[in-house]
Amino acid sequence: MFSLKNKVAIVTGAARGIGQSIAIELARNGADVVVSDIIPGNTTVDKIKKLNQKAIYIKTDISSKEQVENLIQQTIKQFKKIDILVNNAGIFIPGETKSLKEEDWNKTININLKGHFLCSQAALKHMKKGASIINISSVAGIMGYSQAAAYCASKGGIRLLTKSLAAEYGPQGIRVNSIHPGIIETEMTKGILADKKTKQGMLTKLPLKRTGKPIDIAGPAVFLASDASSYITGEELIVDGGWTATL
Repeated sequence: MFSLKNKVAIVTGAARGIGQSIAIELARNGADVVVSDIIPGNTTVDKIKKLNQKAIYIKTDISSKEQVENLIQQTIKQFKKIDILVNNAGIFIPGETKSLKEEDWNKTININLKGHFLCSQAALKHMKKGASIINISSVAGIMGYSQAAAYCASKGGIRLLTKSLAAEYGPQGIRVNSIHPGIIETEMTKGILADKKTKQGMLTKLPLKRTGKPIDIAGPAVFLASDASSYITGEELIVDGGWTATL
């Protein structure tokens, strides 16, 4: 039921963190994987090949339509099809709203939201019945955070982009869902979690009393990519240690 044998997946932002973990677990369950990132993804590729699955790295700035189209074209050239797209790449630029630079707002929206749209748009042209798109949003796409206006806006946009695509492509048998991680230990959260007081304050809000790890998001991604979730589309899977359950 969870097998991804003979499936081809693209994972953006897969050089490290959540994206890397998702790419590896998709491969562990039988998928061949295209590793996409703006930084070198050779480490991820090597780990996937050790699982006896095929993998290639394609450098991609997902905010660029031209580079996204190259990503899709190279995938089709190498693997002939696209069964799974995981839109994971994203950035976080914190800042008080009244002093937030317009360029930082634009960069956040262009990568976090426009990038998801461009990758989905290009991949959908090659996807067939049974294909799955998984958008990595955030609990910040469900509730607001101080000094994170651009990030929250972009992640909230992903939430409704997901539902719109699910409604549009459901009749073709293509499923689109989103995952909303809570506090996950990655490079993006490294600075925040380094502050013991801040970390402890977060832990008091978490019923599971621990921060998440990338593998905690990879499992749900495999589920949404597989036939185990064949009757699920347009849904939001919150993976936050119970944080939002206490609000």
